[in-house]
Amino acid sequence: MGSALERRELREEFDELSELFVEFMQFREYRDDVVVILEMIVQAMDECLEDLREAERRFNFAGVVGNIPRPIADFDDEWLRQHCRFVGWEIRELMRILDVPPIIRVPGSRRVFTGEEGMLVMLRRLAGLENLYHLSATFDRLPTAISELHNAMLDHVYPYAKRALRLEVWEDELPRLAEELHRQGCLIPTCCGFIDGTIFKIRRPTEGEDAAYNGWKRMHATKYQAVVLANFMIGDYDGPHAGSAGDGNILRRSNVEDRLRAMSIRLGSTVSVYGDAAYSLSSVIHRPHRGNRGALSASEAAFNEEMSSFRQTVEWMFGKIEQLWPFVGDKTRRSIMLRQTGKEDVIAALLTNFHTCLCGGVTTDYLGIAPPTLQEYERLISRARDGTCGWNVHERCCLRS
Repeated sequence: MGSALERRELREEFDELSELFVEFMQFREYRDDVVVILEMIVQAMDECLEDLREAERRFNFAGVVGNIPRPIADFDDEWLRQHCRFVGWEIRELMRILDVPPIIRVPGSRRVFTGEEGMLVMLRRLAGLENLYHLSATFDRLPTAISELHNAMLDHVYPYAKRALRLEVWEDELPRLAEELHRQGCLIPTCCGFIDGTIFKIRRPTEGEDAAYNGWKRMHATKYQAVVLANFMIGDYDGPHAGSAGDGNILRRSNVEDRLRAMSIRLGSTVSVYGDAAYSLSSVIHRPHRGNRGALSASEAAFNEEMSSFRQTVEWMFGKIEQLWPFVGDKTRRSIMLRQTGKEDVIAALLTNFHTCLCGGVTTDYLGIAPPTLQEYERLISRARDGTCGWNVHERCCLRS
């Protein structure tokens, strides 16, 4: 991107086209088709020259940015919705919830950013596939400054996201969600959500290649486990795990089963989740009846089919994450040990929850169960209790105002 080799190759290509143009010019008066060839050469020369100018601009980028902070007010709501997934007032509300300071001084750097600038950069980075040079043109900052600010925002938001995406946040709501889901036709009265794993492709790592390789998908990957509740909110998001890890192994590491039992004891009523056949059956983890369709009884086959129609909501959630935040699903940008891909994945899940609160989810019409408002979700996170780790949702990371 803008290297000396790229620019030299473009110059050589332009020189060859120029020589070809001169060679054909001497025949233009004798053959009509030469005029067409000349037009094609001129078009190729224009494209080559444009690429060369773009390479020169990227190579010497300091001359085309003013390093002037761009506030949210500089962008209209239509652009923000399309490129950042939230409109202006929603972004400001998220800044308040995430406690983003008005002025950001990144440790180890002399650069000073605004909080609005940091939020916009993080949202646009996750919601698009542009490289740092395109983002520099949008936010009027050097590519190195964009990268620095994005990483600082990830460090700041990640602790909140990791703690907010736990089932304990929803503990008091789980019985009500199970009751509403049962009212909609779910065959398990205690089921409040659905559990499944998802996989993200990564580039071949330089270390730990065997652990990252998934033999079933035949690719290097990281895996996550999610519990999607009946209101289409991500109740629990655990990861990243190695691509070779099985769903049962990830379930044991996440301790979801023991946490569900502990919550059931505190609530005085059982709450459970439903997963696919890869999970072991227990009082709080349900799964389909195993066996070929011909070997199952009519009632068992009917149970599997009915519950499958409910369990597909977790697949919809994984699809929504990649649709809203395509950056996390782009293999070319997922280099473990070189990038903070794990933090980006977890933060994308939290931002998806925020988006569901503000814009709704597909299950609102499918199941008739509405997600909470943003203010209700914030209150749930603030009053959540976790008997095992005792975290404080207002802890913050590295940003200094």
